[in-house]
Amino acid sequence: MKIDAQVKSVKKLKDYFFLVPDYQREYVWKADDQVEQFLMDIDNEYDEKTEEQESYFIGSIIIVKNKNKYDVIDGQQRLTTITLTLCAIRDLLKHQNLDAKQKNYLNIVEELLYSFEPDTEETVLRLELQYEESKDYLNKLILDEQYIGESTASILKMQAAYAAIYQYLESYLQRGIAALIKFTRYFINNIDLVIIESEDISSALKIFETINQRGAGLNAMDLVKNLLFSQANQNQFNTIKETWKKINAALQRCGEEENPLRFLRYFMMARYHNGILREDDIYKWIISNAGKSILKFETQPVALAQEIEFMSQRYADLVNATKMLRDGSEYPNITNIGFLNKYKARQHLVMLLALAKKADKEAINYLAKQIESFYFVTNTVGILGKSNEHSFASWVISFREKSTINEIKQAVEKTLVPYLLERLDTLKFKFLNIRHDAYNPQYRQRFILGQLENQARIQVGWPEFNFNQIAKLEIEHIFPQTPKNGILPDEFLDKADYNNTIYKLGNVTLLESVINQAINNMNDLNANWFEQKQQEYAKSNLLTVNLLDHHYTIGKNTAINRFKDDKNYIYPVWSKEAIVERQNILLDLALDVWRINDQRLDRYKFALYEEQLGSA
Repeated sequence: MKIDAQVKSVKKLKDYFFLVPDYQREYVWKADDQVEQFLMDIDNEYDEKTEEQESYFIGSIIIVKNKNKYDVIDGQQRLTTITLTLCAIRDLLKHQNLDAKQKNYLNIVEELLYSFEPDTEETVLRLELQYEESKDYLNKLILDEQYIGESTASILKMQAAYAAIYQYLESYLQRGIAALIKFTRYFINNIDLVIIESEDISSALKIFETINQRGAGLNAMDLVKNLLFSQANQNQFNTIKETWKKINAALQRCGEEENPLRFLRYFMMARYHNGILREDDIYKWIISNAGKSILKFETQPVALAQEIEFMSQRYADLVNATKMLRDGSEYPNITNIGFLNKYKARQHLVMLLALAKKADKEAINYLAKQIESFYFVTNTVGILGKSNEHSFASWVISFREKSTINEIKQAVEKTLVPYLLERLDTLKFKFLNIRHDAYNPQYRQRFILGQLENQARIQVGWPEFNFNQIAKLEIEHIFPQTPKNGILPDEFLDKADYNNTIYKLGNVTLLESVINQAINNMNDLNANWFEQKQQEYAKSNLLTVNLLDHHYTIGKNTAINRFKDDKNYIYPVWSKEAIVERQNILLDLALDVWRINDQRLDRYKFALYEEQLGSA
């Protein structure tokens, strides 16, 4: 069996023309699952501040030559996602005013998508999907043409993946063209794949089967276990063996058994290593003089194994809480982080693993509440995950072995508070101009709008909604997305001005599906459309919806009426100005929801806990 395996960067894919045969599985990656993980993995490796980037391996592709092209036997999901990423980069760059060097990057990206053959005057795509469900959606996207065909399940997934990637890359562009170009340079030069070329399909399928049946070689987790055995006395072998079984069981319990290095990396960064530690460098650091000195595994191998096991149980509990996305969590603020920073997020665990073994659930959840507020700010401002990880790595030393809430408060005041206060003005500016889809996916949009609704309910003494109730609600646009006959109010310059307005956070609200259906056709902006909607809004169980009807009151001098008057939550008409005013109200509620050390960020006073800290 002849096999040729080579490591290739994305840039080298221009040496190939790939075909995904019709017998292969259609595109199935989900935007909020595998695509998000694809982006997070790259984001975790990419260091924007470093000029010399390390290469990052993202998997293998098995191919067989088919005339002048190559059939893809395995890796089509990854290869399609890379192509979608290149399309998104091109679509962002093509509208920018690029200098000569930047245009070169755009040209390279386009060369990775297709090639113009001058002898035949044909444009040949680098990747063609031949399975029926793909139709010609990807072809059109690659060629920068509009797709107007049927939307199959596979196409919907590609569209969602493209939108998620585009939004991720847009966060670089918001910091300037140079930032996006730098990421593009990293993506095409430093993202590596192993291209495995087989002589025929039969051999290729055998390779595929073998790769999927056999695991990789020893990783750092295995090496650490062997290292501890090598340092232990024979009478300690059984203890280490049983302890390691518990570690593996903990990782299985939270679905992380396929990625034990993430846990080991976070464990070391949380408790021993100062600064960022790459997965590739874990074992090298452990056996270095610095690692030996601080870990003490040469003299206390059992103690280190038992500490890893204890923290693996905490890690499993916190991973499960992060991805729970429903009521009943033992760590409610960690579940909130899963909603707010997406349920696949794990970076916050670095901070939480740093706390002392004796830290109880209340203390862990208190720190999680501060991290939740941190994530609200960074997600709103547009700070990327890699920057957050650098922040956590620099702060974590302040949280090591802390166990009480007062100790945590003091550490928060030294670390998170100055960082967030420095970004307060940016937070206000961004929030007051933010579109609701900036908080995609929809479960995060619902969570944020639900938290704002619950804060309003708290302030008037109403019971809060739980996650299950919020999940059933729909997102309603007050100014409708499709005005009847395309007729717009005079205050809008054109359709672009209207579209720029209706997606602002101030123009959306959660709403029961029954009411949303009832108002679906109230879109004649030449008629009394808002009055019609107000009559339906008054029937809602949501306070922030009820108050959109300016006639809505309960009794005299009640908490609801005071809330309405204090916030000036009064809208006899709906307009651009009303959206701006409501977005200001939502900002005020947000600052109450996502407090830091029990204080609003815009009213934070330092050293509030001196007396308590002194007696802790």
